[in-house]
Amino acid sequence: MVILALVRFLGDAIRLAGALITGVVSRRPVRPLGDEDRRPLPGDQLMPDAKIRWTHAITIRARPTQIWPWLVQMGCRRAGWYSYDGLDNGGVPSADTILPELQQAVAGDIFPMTPTAEDGFVVRALEPERALVLGDAGGRATWALVLEPVDGTSTRLVTRLRAGYERFAVGLLIGLVGRPIHFAMQRRQLLNLKRRVQATAR
Repeated sequence: MVILALVRFLGDAIRLAGALITGVVSRRPVRPLGDEDRRPLPGDQLMPDAKIRWTHAITIRARPTQIWPWLVQMGCRRAGWYSYDGLDNGGVPSADTILPELQQAVAGDIFPMTPTAEDGFVVRALEPERALVLGDAGGRATWALVLEPVDGTSTRLVTRLRAGYERFAVGLLIGLVGRPIHFAMQRRQLLNLKRRVQATAR
């Protein structure tokens, strides 16, 4: 079991590095379109003075009602994060199905970040089948996942991370290290969500 987890960790670390190296090309499937990176999204009001604002998005051939169940069940010791499971889910594969027992969430619920953490992302706000806004326990960042219908069969899933910092050195470190890693992790999550949803949507 330990060896398998190590293999998954190393494999995902290599895949993450690949996404970072090919960032310009690999960004294409998850880049915001039109004014998606500028217009207000649910959760923005929780961090009005945020200095960091990173937006990604993807088109999924499904309706919001078919995508929402995958979002609300996220978290370690839940359905996983649909990203690099070897890195952020203790090597446990994220769910490939909708889990009925994890379909209820309210503001204040915790979506664990790691397999052993008691804290994690706090549900700051949610509007079923429209928006899920998570945040850190200290109120320094928000992460919104917003569903915007394109037509009767397709939806844009738009994500936005907002955060603040006080020291210039911290902001520089976040920009140089945090942003590329966030991009790679977010890209993987969006692509995996698209694959899962479209494989099961009818």
